[in-house]
Amino acid sequence: MQLVQTSKTVPPFFDGVFRGQDYAITELLLKDPVTNVRFRPSLEESGETGPHDILGFRNYGIPNNPDVIVIGDSQTYGIGEPIDNNWPTQLSALLFNNEINFYSMAVGGWAATQYLHLTNMAVKLRPRALIVAFYTGNDALESFRSAYGNSHWYSLRSNSSLDKADAPSIGNLLDVEKIWMVNFPDSGDIAFTPEGRLTANNDHPAVHAGYDIMANVARRIAHIGLQHDINIIFTIIPTRELAYEKKIVEGKISPPASYKKLVEMERRHIKKLANEIQSISGANYVDLVAPLQTAALGKKLLYPRKWDGHPGAAGYAVIASSLAPTVRKILDL
Repeated sequence: MQLVQTSKTVPPFFDGVFRGQDYAITELLLKDPVTNVRFRPSLEESGETGPHDILGFRNYGIPNNPDVIVIGDSQTYGIGEPIDNNWPTQLSALLFNNEINFYSMAVGGWAATQYLHLTNMAVKLRPRALIVAFYTGNDALESFRSAYGNSHWYSLRSNSSLDKADAPSIGNLLDVEKIWMVNFPDSGDIAFTPEGRLTANNDHPAVHAGYDIMANVARRIAHIGLQHDINIIFTIIPTRELAYEKKIVEGKISPPASYKKLVEMERRHIKKLANEIQSISGANYVDLVAPLQTAALGKKLLYPRKWDGHPGAAGYAVIASSLAPTVRKILDL
């Protein structure tokens, strides 16, 4: 027998994982001092959300040694679709014959600062590869608000002359008066919200600072990957508006000015961010714009007829199939 003195400075581990208040509430989002928000743990699947593991991530369980970890926001979580339809699960299914273990660490409302924080957590699980998925629909502004509004991330601020209050309001994306509804004869109606998405991609100092933060985070994550011998894969998920650009052009549909401006600015931001990522030693980059635009030309509706911007099963399938070759190559499958 050995008497072990308990620590009065280290918080009890199990009290942190099994926080009573986390299991007592009914809300999906919990507040967090570092990540701002996180999802409640042990949530049952409802079809549009869940299931959540004990850490609050959308998985059936937590593998001891996942081969691949994915980090992202609601576009990676797959809000609005059952877990089997989101792109991490579909990507896992494409590689199922190789018995590759995937683990998703994605939460709606997260952006670059949270991706960096979770990378430091993910490396403790010793994955062989880490996929980080940025999203142009709101990541720039969310990254800006987090870096300029949370003292934990002040080191990521790229423009000292700016303040959190300088961030433009993204507006109400649910405003039906600002939705642009388009009918495609071969696939039906789809709703676009170009004004709201333009706010997060416009030529605004806070937006530029947000994209600079995303690039800086990519460099830091790549450095962490090199330190831990983990392959890093970056990708950029575009808005549904940009995904359907070619179909709108080929259909000779006349878009509003806000749509034209959005796709112009979003392409510019993606090009710059992608170039910076591709210049990082050891980083891998997978383009999603071209495959999504090509798939959108077909009859399958990549996005539900909702206005919220999240893909449906067909859209997530395109993301999964686009990432699969790079994952196979990196894991030598």
